[in-house]
Amino acid sequence: MILDGEKLKKTKPLTERQEEVLRFILSWMRENSSPPTITEIANHLGIPYPKSAGTHLEALEKKGYIQKIPGKARGIRLTPKASSFQDEYASPEWLTVPRIGRIRAGVATGSDLLSDGKITIPASFLSEKPDYVLSVIGDSMTGVGIHEGDLAFIKKCETVSNGDIIVAQIQGEMTLKTYIHDKGRLILRAANPAYPDRIVLPEDESGLVQGRMIGLFRSIARTGGRSNGF
Repeated sequence: MILDGEKLKKTKPLTERQEEVLRFILSWMRENSSPPTITEIANHLGIPYPKSAGTHLEALEKKGYIQKIPGKARGIRLTPKASSFQDEYASPEWLTVPRIGRIRAGVATGSDLLSDGKITIPASFLSEKPDYVLSVIGDSMTGVGIHEGDLAFIKKCETVSNGDIIVAQIQGEMTLKTYIHDKGRLILRAANPAYPDRIVLPEDESGLVQGRMIGLFRSIARTGGRSNGF
């Protein structure tokens, strides 16, 4: 249901809870290219009954932000008014970052660097704008607090400083390691004593640096409630 201009002028503003639901829908659709179900909305809100989440969807429809499609589990369609809200939501206060697969923090035996959706974060979380985000697999960087399942935010670059954590491409493989320049040698160093240093041969130096890690996110759900973030 799309309200006409005269009716929009009389529409009450969104409540804080309705705005939260709309933001969640927009964020979900950015990451998954389809709307969330009412159950997924209820789970996000932390309420036990999907029907309770449905009242917020009804309010968003009455206020002209969405159109519900009967009989479909993901039956939410955005209206032009929602698109206008989305433009504001995707303001400089928020960043939408491509998520492009996995990076191995272990033995460089291959990384899946295919498109894997997007993630939206507050711009204030990072001091620099990332170019993409990768899911970490492996345990070679646990000594600096990087664990399997973490999200590593990467800034594309070709030159880095000694001690930076980088995405390295070496012999056709990708890995996340600390960049060390020592006595004329380039070294990819793990942060786990189980993994030895990897000396970069001269023929592997070209195109070695694919990016620098500028932030890390860990789900609180995976850490038993401990506070983790960028």
